Amino acid sequence: MKKLLAIGLTMTVAGSLVACTSNQQTETGASQSPSPAPAGAANEDSKKFTISTIGGTWAPPVSADGGGLKSINEKFNIDLKPQFVPYAEYSSKLPVVIAGGDLPDVIGWENVDASFMKWVKQGAFLPLNDYINDYPTLKAVPKNVWDAVTYNGKIYAIPNYAPAKYGKKTVIRKDWLDNLGLKMPTNYEELKKVAIAFTRDDPDKNGKNDTYGFGLSQDITYGAHMGAYWDSGWYHKNEQGQLIPGTISEGFKEQTQFLADLYKEGAIHKDWAVSKVLDVRKDFYAGKFGIWYEQVTGLDEGAFDTLLKQSPGAKLEVIPAFKQPDGQQGFLMQSGFYTVTMLNAKLKNEPDKVKRILGFLDYFRTFIPVDERNPQHADFDWINGGVNKGYKMVNNTVVPEPFPASDIRPTRYTQIAGWAPSDEATEPWKLYTNPLARSYTQATVEHLKTTKFYVNPINRISSEQLMSKGSELNQITRAWQTKMIVGQEPISSWDKMVDEFMKKGGKEVIDEVNKRMKETGTTGEWK
Repeated sequence: MKKLLAIGLTMTVAGSLVACTSNQQTETGASQSPSPAPAGAANEDSKKFTISTIGGTWAPPVSADGGGLKSINEKFNIDLKPQFVPYAEYSSKLPVVIAGGDLPDVIGWENVDASFMKWVKQGAFLPLNDYINDYPTLKAVPKNVWDAVTYNGKIYAIPNYAPAKYGKKTVIRKDWLDNLGLKMPTNYEELKKVAIAFTRDDPDKNGKNDTYGFGLSQDITYGAHMGAYWDSGWYHKNEQGQLIPGTISEGFKEQTQFLADLYKEGAIHKDWAVSKVLDVRKDFYAGKFGIWYEQVTGLDEGAFDTLLKQSPGAKLEVIPAFKQPDGQQGFLMQSGFYTVTMLNAKLKNEPDKVKRILGFLDYFRTFIPVDERNPQHADFDWINGGVNKGYKMVNNTVVPEPFPASDIRPTRYTQIAGWAPSDEATEPWKLYTNPLARSYTQATVEHLKTTKFYVNPINRISSEQLMSKGSELNQITRAWQTKMIVGQEPISSWDKMVDEFMKKGGKEVIDEVNKRMKETGTTGEWK
């Protein structure tokens, strides 16, 4: 699921691949340096450093002597020693490496979790505060993102860019709405009526009873989050005035009731609780469901091709966030990063090597506009292995050469996402050739420009209780809510669910999270 739900970007220099990416964005959308000699590039007087890295990867293995690696070593006057470990093995591999005391210079990790904080406390990683202002792409990282990798005032990791606004949003078949003469829903009651109509009233006009209103998969993967009030972020407060996770809030209770109503009406397929998210997604693009979730980065254009072939007049639109009871209206903002890169604490006494590493990272993290990603941009051409070698241009679109020819590209050995000056600057629609993918993406970006977002405070603090107990607590709420949706438990059992949540560690999590927020002056805010 981590691979499938990622935001469509790329891996850290150590190999922590961010998944669910299209080749166009993963390889050719990687960041570039300005044309002048980048920080960290080789010069006649610089000392050559051996730099070892380790990280997880979803990608095919790279060659130990590929052209991309040779190009990197020559350009930066380094001897890069990358170690790539499949993500299926990485979470067990890295702890062994750390425990053995043979940690590489650069380390990639997928999440800021309990393991990360444990290693921070053990002194495994180098504090980076003194270096941030020396590198443009590090200075560009906003404070709320740095907060997520800060402990006791010290920054221990470099976050890798992911759009904060472009996470999964509820999308609807606008052509189905038009076919049935229905308006875009603005609240759960209207959404319920639309979903039922999509199930019963032949929205695709094929004369068959073969559609469902709402796509849902096991573990309530996406649910029906129609705004921050109904999402999993820490937005609501309890009777003590403490912020609480959305999964036990009144907003989530309303969402669960909505899904239970749809299930009872037959607008959600009866086997959803055992259906894999990939299967439901496939069925959505095959025209079986009218409401599902999609993002704007890393789209699978093949799925859009399938939908257009099956329904040439298909139209997809994001359902705008519903107006909340408190008067606010907007979505939950994502963390703004995915995967992190750390430096070995043993580099403390090698400042020149640290600067070479950070210069190297800064080069690959520098953003280049989509319109400049072509052979005429020298750095772009170099980082992708050269036109007609590592990539080719097809109808003004960059198409990377497939594995194993891809090893000529330096990005295969780094694949760091550029830190975009804004989410809008990524212009994701320009990366797609499918007309529906392009129109949907461009319209969504335009819509989200004027949409408010709630900055989830939980992304800005470090809570050991949450990191150690969060997964188990989520399993508790998902199990209860699944039973409520299918009618095995009444919604009136909500307080029983909350009581179990609190008794099995939820109280300690809420107490610690609110304590950390108070200590750091962290609050949720609308932007």
